[in-house]
Amino acid sequence: MPLNRATLIRISTIDKCLQNHYRRWTINDLIDACTDALAEYEGRSNPVSRRTFQNDLALMRSDRLGYNAPIVVRDNKYYEYEDPDYSITHLPLNDEGLDALNSALDILRQLQGFPQLASSIDIISKLNEQISQQTGSVPAMDMEHVDGYKGARFIGVIYDAVRKQQTLAIEYQSFKARQPEVLIVYPYLLKEYRNRWFLICEKSTNRSPQVNIFALDRIHSVKPDKEHPFRKCIDFDPEHFFDDTIGVTKQICDKARRVVIKVDRQQAPYVESKPFHKSQKVEQRFRDGSIQLSLKVVINNELERLILGYGGHVEVIAPPEFRSRIAESVRIAAGKYND
Repeated sequence: MPLNRATLIRISTIDKCLQNHYRRWTINDLIDACTDALAEYEGRSNPVSRRTFQNDLALMRSDRLGYNAPIVVRDNKYYEYEDPDYSITHLPLNDEGLDALNSALDILRQLQGFPQLASSIDIISKLNEQISQQTGSVPAMDMEHVDGYKGARFIGVIYDAVRKQQTLAIEYQSFKARQPEVLIVYPYLLKEYRNRWFLICEKSTNRSPQVNIFALDRIHSVKPDKEHPFRKCIDFDPEHFFDDTIGVTKQICDKARRVVIKVDRQQAPYVESKPFHKSQKVEQRFRDGSIQLSLKVVINNELERLILGYGGHVEVIAPPEFRSRIAESVRIAAGKYND
């Protein structure tokens, strides 16, 4: 049976609660604990339904994953393990359970940067160790990540501030600055692009509505600031602000442009199977196998780097100023190889 990330987090949360013998757990207590655990990751509270909880309980009690959890109800009210030493992390799993957990764990391993999930990930890690011991298996999925990424230590505190709408004081040093400076910011969004994390926010000193983008690896410190009340930017919609953008470079006033690109026959299949952007449309197919496509995107540095990465396989047709910009970059690059 399929076991998704949310199910695994709920099951591990129930297990953790029932191992706590210093408290008596009602159905509402357990549902609230599962809801809180999921909210820590999702950033919004979507209450776990009784039906979902009962399904999780039935799954734990069954042999489908090999748990056969001895969950009993005392006084028609309180849930507990009949065996006080029981835990789902202590038992061997059947083949179906191993397959399901392996699939879920491949994804959950990528969440190590979120301290809010520390307790769940601790249980998940024990399950992972158990699986490895039983099967000698290796991960079947390897998501790209950067070991030792400096900004990872700030993800948790910034995530909390965004979710709770709390003002932050950050010590930030750009690549051009000789010394870091302390900035008071209103955090709006955490965004990841190509294994780097960015804080999308607004500085308290801004005189007009605009967003500021700070790379987490250039931040020296972060702490809550209680002297400046949080301020929303009514022109920033975190859900859709970057819909027309490749990367993170965009200002509130930036508008999407129609960009026309020609791709040669060698790269055309790859660009069609993995589009530059969701707005990509193939406008023309040529006899030699090349294609002409259009995008509706903000023209920024990330778009330029993406196109330049294809070298001579891609040609910008329009708009004229962007074509000239790419041509100039190509001339500069070619000049470095002239004898």
